[in-house]
Amino acid sequence: MYTEDDRIHLQHWAIKLVFGSNFDAPVEQTLEDGMNVLDSGCGPATWTFEMAKTFPNSKFYGVDISPRFPSEIKPENCELFVHNIVNELPFDENYFGFIHQRLVTLGIKIVDMPKVLQNLKRILKPGGWIELTEFSYLKMENPGPCHQLAFDLSIKMLTPAGLDTDLATRLPGLLSDAGFVNINTRPIDVPVNHGGKVGELFWEDLKEGFHSQKPMFCKMHPEFQDPAIYDKFLYDLGEEKRIHHWTMPWARVIAQKPFTTDD
Repeated sequence: MYTEDDRIHLQHWAIKLVFGSNFDAPVEQTLEDGMNVLDSGCGPATWTFEMAKTFPNSKFYGVDISPRFPSEIKPENCELFVHNIVNELPFDENYFGFIHQRLVTLGIKIVDMPKVLQNLKRILKPGGWIELTEFSYLKMENPGPCHQLAFDLSIKMLTPAGLDTDLATRLPGLLSDAGFVNINTRPIDVPVNHGGKVGELFWEDLKEGFHSQKPMFCKMHPEFQDPAIYDKFLYDLGEEKRIHHWTMPWARVIAQKPFTTDD
């Protein structure tokens, strides 16, 4: 079984593989020349470190609510901070040319997301780009009974906590409401446990997520307290996804901060 940080490292490579790149925003040449980049909610900083090594002329900053990232071993052009992104970020206005954020669905409440986007917009340069990647719990293709139970339990757990189970779908509207322009979405229905390497990686990621949610699932579905029953449930879930070619909707959304307030 993976640790949570191991799972996020795995998740990074799966996302890169399915989208074919680490980013979509039109910033590659500026990254080559040198710019300031923020990885918001960076976790163990897998994306941050890879990008810092790929673009040595740019300066990369990572922020996360917990110190999950390496404190000593990191690229020279990378700095990491412990900070809650719901609160005002410790950077000057118009400091970054590119801001990257992904998978805050399970960490940011619905009521806080507009504030997060305003915080990020404040520190993004006019004309700078923001890129957000998320998935949806609500729009699933080809669900079976095990899948339906798993995601019913997930939604039952997340909704009372105020978390957004359909953030991927709502991102364009949230960015527009925050005043961003040139919003473009790249949706991908990601195969899980079928379709080759991508499907294998995303099933490993999802399965480990369900392992970490087991204590909460057991409270809502007491028979899962028997390890053999829960293990069989996860096996059946994987087989169901493989047989029915189940997919999970993801979206990568880019947007630009206007050059002027009139844009």
